[in-house]
Amino acid sequence: MSGGYLRWRVAALLMLASAISYIDRQALSVNASLIRAEFHLSNSDYSYLITAFLVAYTISQVVSGDLVDRLGTRTALALCAAVWSTAAICHAAVAGFLSLAVCRFVLGLAEAGVVPAAIRGVAEWFPARERSVATGLFAAGTPLGILLAAPLVAFVTVSFGWRMAFALTGVLGFLWLVPWLRLYSLPDVHPRIAAAERELILAGRAPATPARTRTWIFELLRRRQPWAIIVGRFMMDPVWWFYVFWLPAYLADVRKLDLATIGAVAWIPFLSATIGTIGGGWLSASILRRTGSLTVARLSVLFLGALGTLLGIPAARAHSTTASLALISAVTFAIGAWSTTVVGLAADILPPAAVGSMSGLSGTGAALGGIVFTMLTGWLVDRFSYAPVFWMAAVAPLIGFGALWLLMGEVRLLDLTPQAGETAGAG
Repeated sequence: MSGGYLRWRVAALLMLASAISYIDRQALSVNASLIRAEFHLSNSDYSYLITAFLVAYTISQVVSGDLVDRLGTRTALALCAAVWSTAAICHAAVAGFLSLAVCRFVLGLAEAGVVPAAIRGVAEWFPARERSVATGLFAAGTPLGILLAAPLVAFVTVSFGWRMAFALTGVLGFLWLVPWLRLYSLPDVHPRIAAAERELILAGRAPATPARTRTWIFELLRRRQPWAIIVGRFMMDPVWWFYVFWLPAYLADVRKLDLATIGAVAWIPFLSATIGTIGGGWLSASILRRTGSLTVARLSVLFLGALGTLLGIPAARAHSTTASLALISAVTFAIGAWSTTVVGLAADILPPAAVGSMSGLSGTGAALGGIVFTMLTGWLVDRFSYAPVFWMAAVAPLIGFGALWLLMGEVRLLDLTPQAGETAGAG
């Protein structure tokens, strides 16, 4: 932490924002069996609720990425947190499938801004040599939130009912807003940053790109490297969401665990994912120090992450719940290592001004993949079993890695300055 430590406080707040958003998101998954019973929902109906969230998430990804680039990290993330927290609290008043779907939709609209804002925040506050570690710290908020959600939501539900679980978890985002608005500002002008830390950040940050009035989206889509991230996330992120949204239901329906037991054990795979996100960032940074190659450092971790998802196949076939959870935990560790690396690629190949838009585009690809995967999951579980879903979840990431590898080539900073004949304000 040479030069000061304010940047690590920023990373911690970004991690906390991610964690809180996932606690709010996961409250439905933990209470899925109770809500499905009360409202008489099938597995397909439950998949539609997840899809409502993912459709909104898809719509909002590009918009929120551009919003982050226009409003800046501080304002955009504060706005998203206020809206998603309000939507989470509103879940406590739902009367059936329709109102629940509306709440999920609004939640998805607002939570889509978390990743673009956080990746831009990392690009603004960290030099290249620390960026993978900072991204890993932020990305650890995702499994950390799920890890905390299982016992927290289960405890509140058992004690006060599932509606109160949504209300109490929704308040967390408003509490987070207080330190966020007090702390976050650009390092260039932050009143409390040490001179040495500012110099360290600015010296190792990508050079500023000339401002322009148009969006970055169409320029990014003309290049193959952004498509590498989009396609990679299209294939891997739905696998993560399968374990996030369906694991409690799988434990209840197939492994026959009650809610209290699910709350006691369902956090374990997400503790493993938390370790994986931090470990993936550390491993990538370590390989970078040894080889000096961003390409080797990033693609090595991505390959290992994709390979690890194959353990989902024996997880579905295991006779004991303990063995199944252990294998699922190994899978989530691998996904965590992949996730922290793939989202950080945006900051590796783009200047800070375009990072939010890139994260939004890749998030759109991830959400579209999630919609397809989720609808297939509900259909397959209702008609067959979870087994074919576990097979899909095991194989898709390797296909995604292959596509990413071919499209990305060398991991290097792209030149996004206007070309000859192109003006900064051209639309």
